[in-house]
Amino acid sequence: MYNELMFWADEIAEKIIKSGKFKPYWVDDMKTPSGFSHVGSLMGPVIHSMIFRSLKDAGQKAIFTFVINDFDPADDLLPEIKGTDFEEELGKPLKLAKSPDPKFKSMADMFGDDFTKAIKNLGVEADIMSSWEIYHQGKFDEVIREALDNAGKIQDIYQEVSGSKKKEAGWLPFQVICEKCQKLGTTKVYDWDGEKVSYICEQNLVTWAKGCGHRGKVSPFGGTGKLPWKVDWAAHWKVIGVTIEGAGKDHASKGGSYDIAMTICKDVFKYDQPFKLPYEFVLIGGKKMSSSKGLGIKAHDLVRILPSEVGRFLFARNGIKSQTNFDPEGTNAIPVLFDDYQKAAAEYFKKEKTDLARAFELSQFDEIRKPPKVRFSVLAQWVQMPNMKDSIKKEGLEDWAKYARVWVEKYAPEKERFQIQENLQEQIKLSKEQKLYLKSLEADFSKKMDPEQIQLLIYNKAKEQGISSKEAFAAVYSIFLGKDHGPKAGWLLANLNREFIVERLNEASA
Repeated sequence: MYNELMFWADEIAEKIIKSGKFKPYWVDDMKTPSGFSHVGSLMGPVIHSMIFRSLKDAGQKAIFTFVINDFDPADDLLPEIKGTDFEEELGKPLKLAKSPDPKFKSMADMFGDDFTKAIKNLGVEADIMSSWEIYHQGKFDEVIREALDNAGKIQDIYQEVSGSKKKEAGWLPFQVICEKCQKLGTTKVYDWDGEKVSYICEQNLVTWAKGCGHRGKVSPFGGTGKLPWKVDWAAHWKVIGVTIEGAGKDHASKGGSYDIAMTICKDVFKYDQPFKLPYEFVLIGGKKMSSSKGLGIKAHDLVRILPSEVGRFLFARNGIKSQTNFDPEGTNAIPVLFDDYQKAAAEYFKKEKTDLARAFELSQFDEIRKPPKVRFSVLAQWVQMPNMKDSIKKEGLEDWAKYARVWVEKYAPEKERFQIQENLQEQIKLSKEQKLYLKSLEADFSKKMDPEQIQLLIYNKAKEQGISSKEAFAAVYSIFLGKDHGPKAGWLLANLNREFIVERLNEASA
């Protein structure tokens, strides 16, 4: 049972250390670069990074790697290239599949580069490794032989652990790159003589790619092919030396791929099982993010929405047992996240021993910096008022201001956006008292006032006219913004031309 008084990453690190196992502490994570990843795919890399940092903070030596599974076959295309010549790339290893972006040689390079930049932006300090390169360096040769020699045992593990149906007789846990069409996802290996494997590139083995029908016989070593992913996962642990690797709960459910890989690791490859670490999903609008269904923000978009430290904090604060529901579209999720980040920073700098304070600390990069004091929701109002540019600069808010602008323009609820109405809106309905109140403001706007003076004027005039401050401000917002709410009225009106203000007050009070 975890220690409730300790931050989740420190708690896991302590459990690993106290076990006396899992040395050397080699933390690893993996990702197949099959498309532009969604924000949810950043959860794993950040979780592993947090545990890596906690181990180091506990005085332990640790290694952290991240494997790009670029040997996996291309099994889908970006929507914009479906139905084009790129259909012929389906089934090929991602490292051989032609990139739709001419700046990159392969799909693996294109999508791998995109994802690597996204995790580096969040401070994930792992050494990046290529599955394709490791296979072609011959480092998988031993585990490939072990897998082929123990094909029957692996099939039994699949059946016993997951309850799946037994595979057809003669099944072998390996696929080769077809020597004729270069496809991997369409080949089936049916014989192993101890030196070479025999295979056929089947036309209808999968629904997403067509094989060419070629038959061949090749050595399985040196990168001519790869293990199926559940076997491949366990093989990576042994080949690299991994001792700590987590998985999302879809893989980590009882009898799932995580359990299968763990059993293969122990019973076939005779390698100590890594520390098991299941973790929850990141949800968008209460639903699991999915690249294939187009659900979720792309990982590379996070840098446009959030500063790196705040983005990392998004994943760090809740731990591995709680689902993170991040839905910025039309909500206040982003301002609330910034508020939580500022609260965490305040607790950290007060030296409070809280989870939030530790989450803030582990979300930092080279140096720990105090965030701005101005709330994001206030800043979101300021960026909509040109007269606040100097205040934004003076307060050192230019960095956060760019994220506030994005939120206002792309994600904020309509009520958080405002724009000065060029003409008085016909649908505006004002009471007799509100009209008299607006009329009383006219004379005062003939003189120059700062925002605070304008704000005070609006309050005082409301008292003089016997109208509530709520009705007074609603009247002001209605005639200038076309809605009954808005930012601080003093700052809003200080930005406007005095003649325009008087003219609008006169027109509205007629």
